Amino acid sequence: MADPDCGVFDTMLACDGLVVDGPAHLGRLASSVRRLYGVPLDLAELTDCVAEAVAGTTGWHRVRVTYEPRTDDGRPRVATQVLPERPRGPWTLQVRRVAGGLGEHKWLDRSLVDAWRDPADPDTDALLVDEESLLLETGRGNVFVVRDGVVVTPPLDGRILPGVVRARVVAALDRLGIRCLERAVALAELTEADEVFVTNAIGGVRPAAACRNVGAWPHGPVTRAADDEVEAGRAHT
Repeated sequence: MADPDCGVFDTMLACDGLVVDGPAHLGRLASSVRRLYGVPLDLAELTDCVAEAVAGTTGWHRVRVTYEPRTDDGRPRVATQVLPERPRGPWTLQVRRVAGGLGEHKWLDRSLVDAWRDPADPDTDALLVDEESLLLETGRGNVFVVRDGVVVTPPLDGRILPGVVRARVVAALDRLGIRCLERAVALAELTEADEVFVTNAIGGVRPAAACRNVGAWPHGPVTRAADDEVEAGRAHT
């Protein structure tokens, strides 16, 4: 499992010098740092540091904020990376078992998840399930399953990351009148799913095209509706 002593981080999307969902991401990071290490972050100062890091930039950027308790000053660090394009295509998933899940913090120690990644295939990700074959999340996002017009997603039970875009999707589906249930989801349910999609800060809502040895799904109407609603709501917020 992850080594908590390495620290935590958060990742945000920036477009033309403006950070998307900055307050939600930085608030989540600050909550983790306070709970794990007893350190209160100055959110106003951190927000200014992030804004300064992307000021004057154009196009898409990934913004990464890290907190490492073993560093000399213990202050968060901000780094940016240019994205030639925003990844929005379909995922391919592969089942991996993680007893107890990765937890509700975004650990800087990504050795377990990184060991499952193929750098040559960035659109493939691990689909994490627990010892009872219940869905948790993916290596880089939250997961939603659609069947007969109803959406289900694993609950925030302390075993998965409380994704910022996940929260936006749940709210968006409610506005659209699409029923969304937060409950335990068995891996077997994916074999009968009509659509599956994954959410994260950089890609937003992305369809899952297939999960190896489990099933394949189209880029369907519920995924598109959720994507459209979320993108409209999170533009430069």
